[in-house]
Amino acid sequence: MAGRDINGTPHLQSEMKQVRNIPTFWFAAVLVLIWSCEKSIPTEDSYPISDIDFAFLQASNKLYVSATAASGYQGNSLDSILVLWQGISITNTADTLRLFDDGTNGDILSKDQVYSRKFLNAGRLKNAIPSTAKDSISFSIMGLYKGKILTKKATFILGNIRPKLGSVFVPDTVKRPAANPDPNVTNTVKFSITAAVTDPNGLDDIKNVFFRSYHTGLDSMMYGGNPIYLYDDGTGSDGSGDLQKGDGTYTMTVSLTERATTGTYHWTFEAQDMSNAYSDTVKKVLVVQ
Repeated sequence: MAGRDINGTPHLQSEMKQVRNIPTFWFAAVLVLIWSCEKSIPTEDSYPISDIDFAFLQASNKLYVSATAASGYQGNSLDSILVLWQGISITNTADTLRLFDDGTNGDILSKDQVYSRKFLNAGRLKNAIPSTAKDSISFSIMGLYKGKILTKKATFILGNIRPKLGSVFVPDTVKRPAANPDPNVTNTVKFSITAAVTDPNGLDDIKNVFFRSYHTGLDSMMYGGNPIYLYDDGTGSDGSGDLQKGDGTYTMTVSLTERATTGTYHWTFEAQDMSNAYSDTVKKVLVVQ
C-alpha cells in the first residue's frame, strides 16, 4: 500500500521516481566497469621493422637494401639499423653493413624512417652474388634499440639475371682483296668472328647476340646502325660458320669484298635475353686496309 503524507496524500509519485532511477544507476555502473577493464589492458608497440626491399642493379653491379624502422620501441630509442648480408646462402657468415636515413650512400630521402644503402656487389663484400646465381638471396635487418636487439629475416628471388659476354674474337686487321681484272668476278676474303655468352637462367634464355658497326673516319654507323647478328646454330661453313649448336659460342662469317670501305671500325657487341635484358657491351676495333 502507498504511504500518506501528513495531509493524507499518497506517496505514489515519489515511489515511481525511485523505481525509474534504478535502471539508470545500473547502466552507469556497467559503463564504469567496461571502461575500467579497457583501461587495464596495456597497448603493445607494433614490430618496428617493416617494408624490407631489395634490388639487384645489374647495370652497375650494385645491390640495394632498404627497410622502414620506427624511431623507438617499448620506450627504447633507435640507435642504428644494419643489414646482415648472406647472399645466395643462408649458411654464409654475414657481411654487416649499416643502413642510412640521411640521403647518402644510396638513401633517397633524409629522415623519412626508410633506412637504405646501395653497395658494390664485389670488392670487400664476402657474399657477392656470382654471375651464375639464379635462385634467391637471403639477409636480415637488425635494429639496435637501446637495450634491445631486433632482427627480421628476408628472402628475395633473384628472377632474371642479365646475360654476360665472355671472350669476343675479332681480328685486329684485315686486308681488302685486290680488284679482280674480270669485271664479272668479285674477289672476297672471309673471316669469322665469335662471342662466348653465358646466362645464369640457362642458354635457352639467350635471345640475340649481335654487334653494331661504326666507321670512325666517316663518323657514321654502318648498315643504318642496325644490329648484325651472330648465331649458335651449328651450320658450319655452309651457314653462319658456327661449329656446334647450343654451346654458347655465337659465330658469324664476314665476307669482305674488294669494294669494302677501308678504315677503322668500332664493333660493339651485346647479348639480349628473353626478358629483353642486355649484357654489358664489349667493343672491338677492326682495321680494314
